[in-house]
Amino acid sequence: MKQQAQAWWKQAGQMARTAAEQTDGFAALVRQLSVRDPHISVPAIWALQQAGPGAIPALLAGLVAAHPRVRRNCVDIIDHGGYGGDARCVEALLPLLYDPVPHIRRAVWHTLFCERCVDASKCAVPTRTELDQVALLIEIGLNDPNPKLRGQLIDELRQRASDPRASLALEKLAQEEKLPL
Repeated sequence: MKQQAQAWWKQAGQMARTAAEQTDGFAALVRQLSVRDPHISVPAIWALQQAGPGAIPALLAGLVAAHPRVRRNCVDIIDHGGYGGDARCVEALLPLLYDPVPHIRRAVWHTLFCERCVDASKCAVPTRTELDQVALLIEIGLNDPNPKLRGQLIDELRQRASDPRASLALEKLAQEEKLPL
């Protein structure tokens, strides 16, 4: 297995270099993200991760793809590449907080707000303003239709209870739904 992974990593590096030289190279890699065969999808994922900021336009296009596997992989590649703070990525990720697929919504929350994962040095277009996580958790997270994800987002809001808005929202939620604070 380790040899296979090393071979895929090496193959991915070559794929990234080749894609960078082609007009539609990164978009072609994004199209491979829907394939279930790991011999195809894993090298494509790793190639896009190794490609650098040049792959961002193709990844942004993938965020609106019809296939959920493409959307999820693009979110993960943006996250693992450290591009979650790139203004283009942030703008494209925000609508996915309403994606019909719960695991995609959860991945987007992580990508937007994981301080460990965002690498500002990799962001070709830095964000001008910081996202207001508490406001988004109150506006979107408390209303998530998936009970499991909603519970996770409520826990995220609890971690920010020192913010008066979070505290008020949690109190209101506890009164409405008899949840423990």
